[in-house]
Formats: sequence, C-alpha cells, structure tokens
Amino acid sequence: MTGSDPISDAVIADSVGGELGDSIQASKRKKRERFTAFEAPTPAGVCSNCSTPLSGPVCHSCGQTADTYHRPIWDLLMDVLDGLLGLEGRLWRTIPPLMLQPGKITADYLSGVRARYVMPFRLYLTASVLFFLLIFALGGFGDGSDLSDLTDEQRAAVESELSTLDEDLAAEGMPEVDRERIAAIAESGLAQAEALADANLSPEARAQQRQAGREEMKLEFRRALLPEIYGDAEEEPAEGPIDVADGVMVDAAGISDLPLEIRQALVVRVDRIIDSDGATLVASMQRWAPTMMFFLLPIYALMLAFLHFYKRGYFFYDHLVVSLHFHAFMLFLLSGLSLAAYIIPGWIAVFIGLIWSNWYLYRLHRTVYSHGRFTSILRVMMLDIGYFFLLSFALTGLFVVGVMTS
Repeated sequence: MTGSDPISDAVIADSVGGELGDSIQASKRKKRERFTAFEAPTPAGVCSNCSTPLSGPVCHSCGQTADTYHRPIWDLLMDVLDGLLGLEGRLWRTIPPLMLQPGKITADYLSGVRARYVMPFRLYLTASVLFFLLIFALGGFGDGSDLSDLTDEQRAAVESELSTLDEDLAAEGMPEVDRERIAAIAESGLAQAEALADANLSPEARAQQRQAGREEMKLEFRRALLPEIYGDAEEEPAEGPIDVADGVMVDAAGISDLPLEIRQALVVRVDRIIDSDGATLVASMQRWAPTMMFFLLPIYALMLAFLHFYKRGYFFYDHLVVSLHFHAFMLFLLSGLSLAAYIIPGWIAVFIGLIWSNWYLYRLHRTVYSHGRFTSILRVMMLDIGYFFLLSFALTGLFVVGVMTS
C-alpha cells in the first residue's frame, strides 16, 4: 500500500467498536480553526486524554477523537444529534436492511461487522422515540369522532339499524330480556348523543349533565369496590361482571377480597380518572408504556433462548441482540403503518403488519439461526402464540399500573 487515509489509519490502529463510525465521520468534517484560551495538555500528535501517541484520527488506546471542540455551536449540536440518532450515515445504512433484509444486520453484528451499523440498543431507542412520538404526542389512535356529531339523518339510520338488529337477534332465538338490555344500552347512548347535540341546550346544562353522569358512574364503582360501605346489606355480593354504567362492565369477582386499604385507594384513583374523562389514565399509561416495552426485550430473548436451548454456540447475548433488532423493526413498522392508516383502510394496514412481521420472523430464523423452512415456520407460530399471551399480560399490567398511578 503506497498511501494511507484517516479511515485506514484508524482501523490499522485497532480503533474498533460501535462509536468508531461516528468518531471518524466527525473528524472528517471541515471545521474552521479558532483561537482558544484552552490549550491541550499534550503536544500535537499525542492524545489529550491518555497521552498515547496517535496514529490516526482516533486514539487506539482510549477511543477519544483527536478533534477540537472549539468551533461553532451548530457543530456541537449536530454532534449531539449524531450521538443520539447516528445521523452521519449509519442510521440510513441500517434501516433499509433492517426492514427489507430480515436477519442480515443481526447476523453481521454477531459475526463482528459492527462499525457500519447503528448499535442495537441505540437503534431500539431511536425506533422507540419515533413510535411513541407518533402514537402519543401526535394522537395516532382514533379519529376523534363522537356520537354527539350525529345528524338527524344519521340518528334515523341508527334507529333503523337497531330495529333490524333486534329482529335478527329475535330470529336467532335470543331471549327477549337480553334483547331489551341491548336495546336499552344502545338507546341510552343515542339519547345522550341527542341531548348533547341539542342546539337549545346551554353549555351550563351540558356541563351539569356530564357531571351527573360522572357522579352516577363513581357511585356504581364505589358499590363494586366498597360493598360494605355503599352496598345494600339485603343484597347478595355481586359475582362476575357488573354494569357500573351504560355498557361499562367491571368484574367484581375477587374485588371484595382485596384489603380495604387497597380498595379505598382504588376508589380515589377511579374518581380521579372519571373526573378527568379518562385523561389521567391515558397519560399514566403513556408514561409507563415505554418501560413496559423495555422489559419485554429480555423476556422475548428468553423465549428465543428456550427455543434454541439445544444449539451450541448461541448465548443469551446473541438472543438479546435478535430481540433488540426485532423490536426495533416492529416499532419502525408500526410507526409507518400508523401514518399509512391515514390514507389506506385500517384493515389493510393491520393485514400488512401481520404479514410483514411474520415474514420477518421466518427470514430471521433462516438467516440468523440457520433453520430449515418447516422448523422456521414452526418457531414463528410458537413465538406468535407466546408473544400474544405475553403482550396480553403486559397490557393488563400496564392498565393496572395506569390506574394505580393516575
């Protein structure tokens, strides 16, 4: 070799690791030299941090970049963004193969090809920030429609549909008492929508009506949580789901067995949730959702380890890297689908997500674990079932934690 360049020098100097790409790219940028009152403690060509002679732009002993930080503030801000997101190229070299070549960057990373890609944990953090920003900060769920938006024609159509539904249920043999209950719930919701949509109803009357509904709901919850205080002594304790409001069911089984202090604390939090129309519960669940997703990472890695316990040469670290890449892929996918749902039907977005995620898992097992077609499909099915129950349990826990911290 007749010449050298900074990248070759850095590699020859054994400067390896996930931060190498960032450091080299940072050192290659053109920066204006400025006079500074802070002089380096070592002469030129010697690392300012550990005093090791340099053979390239990165110290091969401590990994510090041989660079000056006395430059425009904009460059420092770009360094911060680069450190968080890998904006200097590695993020854009990572996402395409992550999404379109399942298992490639995982196999490369575990084989030692690492400097060109974003580190697995940083990649997951980037995907997580993007996902929760879109879903929570930008209101990715729901279209904000409300029954109070019904017009006269729409209310007439709803009443016609209710009549048709009642006839169909009767034809299927549903008892009249059950059909009357369904009709009462539907008609109650329609009546509330009509009352709210009434142009002659003043804002004060609407507020009073909403507050009366909240108080009724709080009373029903108190009867369910504290039957010894708010219940009727002549009535038997409720068993199974009870109707605390129009169509709002609470499973009372086991609630009365909880300690009184816990049930009293629940009443306080439920009152707070109802008074805020659920806003405190939603905010609390949003706050804890990233933590829940973080704890799913090692659990999913354990599931992978269980499926490959007989394979030699695979360690928990390897399964954890697979889990990080898979969850990063899922978060990027869900972020994209949440945006696509504004221009395509929701069921198409769900269908794409199911097909793409299962194809990803299949190819990941083929690429990373070198399984055959049949065994890969079998493991995808097992992981789907296991992850469904895991996610259901996690969402239930998220709801409980959301209620307790509201």
